[in-house]
Amino acid sequence: METPGQKRNTRGGTTTVLSPNRITRLQEKEDLSNLNDRLAVYIDKVRSLEVENAGLRMRITESETEISRELSGMKAAYETELADARKTLDSVAKERARLQLELSKVREDYKELKARYVCRSWFTRHAGHSKPI
Repeated sequence: METPGQKRNTRGGTTTVLSPNRITRLQEKEDLSNLNDRLAVYIDKVRSLEVENAGLRMRITESETEISRELSGMKAAYETELADARKTLDSVAKERARLQLELSKVREDYKELKARYVCRSWFTRHAGHSKPI
């Protein structure tokens, strides 16, 4: 770029002195051209990033959907397994209660039979030693 007062060649080969206003306008024109180029690059970059963001958002949505589907499947499986475990636990608790009742009955029967045996034993041992009245 020329400084104020510099000569400039024209098409006809003649030289002209550029005025300071003309130089300022030419400099501004060049600055605007550079700024427009930078803005165009910036806009292209923004558009590129927007496209990339849209793709990433889509991937996130797909991943969330897949994870949600997998979690639903696992939840259903665990709920089924938990329900089965609860049924088994209830069954075992009922069986344990039944066996405890049966054990109590057997213990009572044992006490009764033991008492009878002790009583018969005592009676048998003492029945042979008794004197007639």
